[in-house]
Amino acid sequence: MSETENKKLKNFHFILQGKGGVGKTTCASFIAQYLKDHLQKEYLAIDTDQVNASFASFKALNVEALNIMENNQILPRGWDTLLEKIINSDKSNIIIDNGASSFVPLIAYAIENDMVDLLTSEENSYAGNIFIHVVIAGGEGLSHTLAGLNMICEKFNQDNVMIIVWLNEFLGSIEQAGRQFKDIDEYKKNKSRIFTVIKIPTYTSDTFGKDISDMLSKNRTFSEMIVSPSVNIASRHRYKKVQKEIFTLLNNINDIFEESE
Repeated sequence: MSETENKKLKNFHFILQGKGGVGKTTCASFIAQYLKDHLQKEYLAIDTDQVNASFASFKALNVEALNIMENNQILPRGWDTLLEKIINSDKSNIIIDNGASSFVPLIAYAIENDMVDLLTSEENSYAGNIFIHVVIAGGEGLSHTLAGLNMICEKFNQDNVMIIVWLNEFLGSIEQAGRQFKDIDEYKKNKSRIFTVIKIPTYTSDTFGKDISDMLSKNRTFSEMIVSPSVNIASRHRYKKVQKEIFTLLNNINDIFEESE
């Protein structure tokens, strides 16, 4: 068997959405926690959000902040540096959380520089799988995030790019004119391009919701909150419950975190 046939493929996880504050970093942190605390797998985590760098604020997840923009313009060398970093990484899973401000210029750069071919071509020794995680938010963010999904499905229409949709109803229900997500035009239009849909569980705002908000505002992980002496017993139990539910959801798509040959 040749060296090419023996090589392990990396998994490149890009978290992309054109609207801020909809839960991109939350999803990135869930992926990292799943790899770290459930699968015990090493990963490379990168935060390219020059405005908030909230993913990098999760100290327990060892996220590296990397600035790829200046004055709302992609820094070509900065993006080149990112590509070099993820290509040369010895980790099989790479998580890149991208800020809303760089959403459009990043897509333009990726297309102009044939990023998909660069990262997936079997001719390259570092070839991998590309997964784009897209958050759809309820409430006022619904139309904007649906537009972001449309753009991603249109621009990344290659078969070797797998799009994963995360439904986040923390800010409101995801429905349009009484229709649920899978009956909304944007989903039906892009159904063939969507690999899977993950619905983040919704909880009572005064208990679970307050706990989750507290955890995220402190940039902490489930594991940190579960062992924290400042967290009461009831809240610890709720953190364990939510962590288990999130990990169970990701167990259903465990294959996307595995090395492939």
